[in-house]
Amino acid sequence: MKKKALYVATFGCQMNEYDSLKMVQMLSPSYEVVDAPEKADLILVNTCSIREKAENKVYSLVGRFKALKARKPRLKIGIAGCVAQQEGENMVRKAPYVDLVFGPHQLWRLPELVARLESGESGIVEVRLEERPDIPLVIGELPGGRPVRAFVTIMQGCDNFCTYCVVPHVRGRETSRPPGDIIEEVRSLVDQGVKDVTLLGQNVNSYGRKEKGGPGFAELLEMVASVPGLRRLRFTTSHPKDLDDAVMSCFAGIEQLCEHLHLPVQSGSNEILRRMNRRYTREAYLDKIERLRALVPDISITTDIIVGFPGETEKDYEATLSLLAEVGFDQIFAFKYSPRPFTKAAEMEETVPEEEKLRRLNHLLEFQNRLGLERLRRFEGRDMEILVEGHGKGGAPNLMGRTRHNVVVNFKGPEELIGEFTTVSILEAREHSLKASSIAPPSVRDGCTRETHIA
Repeated sequence: MKKKALYVATFGCQMNEYDSLKMVQMLSPSYEVVDAPEKADLILVNTCSIREKAENKVYSLVGRFKALKARKPRLKIGIAGCVAQQEGENMVRKAPYVDLVFGPHQLWRLPELVARLESGESGIVEVRLEERPDIPLVIGELPGGRPVRAFVTIMQGCDNFCTYCVVPHVRGRETSRPPGDIIEEVRSLVDQGVKDVTLLGQNVNSYGRKEKGGPGFAELLEMVASVPGLRRLRFTTSHPKDLDDAVMSCFAGIEQLCEHLHLPVQSGSNEILRRMNRRYTREAYLDKIERLRALVPDISITTDIIVGFPGETEKDYEATLSLLAEVGFDQIFAFKYSPRPFTKAAEMEETVPEEEKLRRLNHLLEFQNRLGLERLRRFEGRDMEILVEGHGKGGAPNLMGRTRHNVVVNFKGPEELIGEFTTVSILEAREHSLKASSIAPPSVRDGCTRETHIA
């Protein structure tokens, strides 16, 4: 029987990318992925509501599918993810041409929900949050060739309730996956050619704390690193208050664990951190950075920043700038504050006008670009191992790879390097990447074999 056509649009974080992959794998017996919504029998939009801008993009895209469905009445449209959870029945009322709305906890029922659509049901809404949601093991063929990097979700939900964050309200409370399922999934990925795995969770540092008798996060890292053939291991995201000595020691003790940590600080002001309910201070954060660099001096540290949070004064903002200078982040991801439904911060008085938020954001990014470029210059003149992920801008012979520090490297080289490790000489640091020397194809290297480096 010929398979039907599935188009998936994904917004938001790496966890949403992972969830979209699971959707494709669960539906693969009956559906094959297509590259355009016009070709599809079923469209699934996996949504993000962490920021207002992301939510608006979702509604804009879904609105464009209305005309498509008018021309193709048999087309089914489903909305998944955090906006679906947040909006529920309202989404069907706003967009009656949407056939299915389901939240993160109902993701694993997707084959059943699609079967209901195919039997003639429409307007299906499934957004119940379970007290202890089951996250079943779903493994399968990776679509789109043989990627060398992949994500694995190790837990779902969050118990921290930062005042600005909608995640606990749309993804529920914290639940960890069984370690055996995680290891089996990583093995499946490595068997398919994946060499670099990132473990995902809203707060990976608290993995296993609510489950009795199982491993904690440091132990899980050791278990995953022992999977034969896995060359690189990463994780995100870490809450600073839960980053303990056992996990920090893993950076020095586990060979596969890469020298990169994403550690969101959000603000450099203790008062704003208090209002955000982050439950650590600037001083505590800096102490952990110092201890990390004592273990791994060359570690790359990246972070998230919110500007214009309710109550943020110019002095608070300047404290964030000074924190950037003191830490020396390799890269930051910065955003203007926007109130989100269900959150405590949405009830706070907005004290920073939008134009001032924008000014602070632009100034912060310019400030960090200078600092980040200086940090990247430490790699100039070094020979570095990279995992070549694919073509760079402009296509062949431009290639791009990634260092263990999670820095993108652009260079020219033969296509057979894609998916392999190789060593390049770093010529120049740019704002968010590195430029490396070219690698000649084998035919012009005096008959030498491919210049790959296997540790």
